[in-house]
Amino acid sequence: MFLCVAAFGFLEPFVSLYLELSGLKRSQIGLVTGIGTGMALLIQPLLGRLSDRLDARRPLMFGAALMAGIAYLLYREADSLVGFILLTALGINGIMYLNTAAAVLVGRMVSREGPSSARGGGGTFAAYRVWGSIGYVVVSLLAGWLLSRGIGARGTVSRATIDPLFLYGPLLFVLVAIVVLFVPDPKKAGVSAAAAEEGGTIDAEHARDAGACDRNLQRFLRAYFLYIFAFTGSSAFLSLYLKSLGATPLWITGVFAAGVFCEAVVMLQVGRLSDRFGRRPLLAVAFAFMPIRLLLYIPATGPLWVLGVQTIHGINFGIMAAVAVAFVNDLCAEESRGATQARLAGTAGLAAACGPAAGGWLAQRFGIPVTFGLMACVAAAGLGLFLWKVRESHAASDRLYRHGPAFLRPVLGVLYIPLGWLSRHPRLRREPGRGTSDPAG
Repeated sequence: MFLCVAAFGFLEPFVSLYLELSGLKRSQIGLVTGIGTGMALLIQPLLGRLSDRLDARRPLMFGAALMAGIAYLLYREADSLVGFILLTALGINGIMYLNTAAAVLVGRMVSREGPSSARGGGGTFAAYRVWGSIGYVVVSLLAGWLLSRGIGARGTVSRATIDPLFLYGPLLFVLVAIVVLFVPDPKKAGVSAAAAEEGGTIDAEHARDAGACDRNLQRFLRAYFLYIFAFTGSSAFLSLYLKSLGATPLWITGVFAAGVFCEAVVMLQVGRLSDRFGRRPLLAVAFAFMPIRLLLYIPATGPLWVLGVQTIHGINFGIMAAVAVAFVNDLCAEESRGATQARLAGTAGLAAACGPAAGGWLAQRFGIPVTFGLMACVAAAGLGLFLWKVRESHAASDRLYRHGPAFLRPVLGVLYIPLGWLSRHPRLRREPGRGTSDPAG
C-alpha cells in the first residue's frame, strides 16, 4: 500500500505540468487525462470479473504494476497527443487496479473470520491505507526537493528538468511488482468456513436483501461520480494554477504533500469511527467539504493560500478513500467483491475521464478560477444527491443520534436517513439500516 500510493507522489503534482511543457494546450491536457482514465470503463470491470473467477489477485496485480511502470517510463519518449493518451491510459489503469485489488484483499482479510469481524472493515482498511498516504508524502517531497536542486535558484522549469522523474519514478512500480508476490491473497473458502462457525454466512446475509443493497449502491455511485468529476476536473489543473501564482517545484509538491499529510491524520480515525457510528455521516462530511474547498481556491493570491486550502483534502479523501471502500464492501457478497469494487473504480474512471476533459475546456476558454467555481457546483449537486437518496450501509454500527443529545436528533437524523425518505416520513426516528425498518429498501 505504501508503494502503490507513493507512485502518485511524483505523478499527481507534475503530470499536467509536464504535458504543458511538452507543448499541449490545457484543453488537450484535459483530453489526455480524461480519455486515458476513461479506459477504466473497459479495463477495470474485466479485471474485476477475471480476479473473481480466478479467485486470485496476485497475478493481475503483478501485471498491473509492470504495465504502469513501463507506461510512465516511456513518457519521456512521447511527443504527440495520441502517445500521451495511450501511455496515460495504461499507467492509470495499472494504478487503479492495484488500489482496487488492495481494497478487495483487505476486505477478505477482515471478513475471513466471520461477520462479527467484518464490522471492523472500515478501521482495518484505513489502518492499511494510511501507509499509502505516508508513501505519497515522502515521495512527493523528495521529488520536489530533487527538482529544485536540479533547477537551481534562478533556473526555469522545462520538460528536460522534469524528465528524471519519469526515469527513476517508475522504479516504484518494479518494487510494487516484487512485493505483490508476497502479499496475502485469502480465498473464498476460508471466508465461508469461518463464517459458518458463527451460525451463518456473509453471502446469505446479503442474499436476503441483495436488491436493496444494489439499489443503494447505484445511488451512491451516482453521487460518487459527481464528487470525483468535480475533484478531478479541478485538481488536474492545480499544479498549473500554482505555477501561475509563482510556485516553484518544491512549493507544488509541498502543497500536494500537505493535503495528503492531513489525509493520513484524518484516516487514522475515520475508519474506526465509521465502524462504530456508520459510514453515511462521515461520507456526508466529505461530500459537504468538496464544494467549499473548490470555492476557496478562487481568491488565492499566492501558493501559501492554496497550501492552506489544500489541508481540506484531509477531510475529503481522508474520509472518502477509506470509508467509500468500506461502504461498498458492506453492500456486496464475497463472491462478487472484486466485480463490485471494480464498479467503484469504473465509476471513478468515468468521472475522471469526463471531469478533466470538461475542466480543460473551461480552463482554456474561461480560466482556471472559473473552472473551480463550476466544479464546486457539480460537487454541491453530488452532496444533494447523496443526502437525498443514499442510505446507511453498516447496519451493525451504533447510531450516533441514539446516544447524542435529544435536541440534536433532528440534525443527526439527517446524517443517517435520506432526506427523500424523511420528506415522506417526517416523524420517523427509527434505525435506518438495511433491515425491514427501512420502507425505502
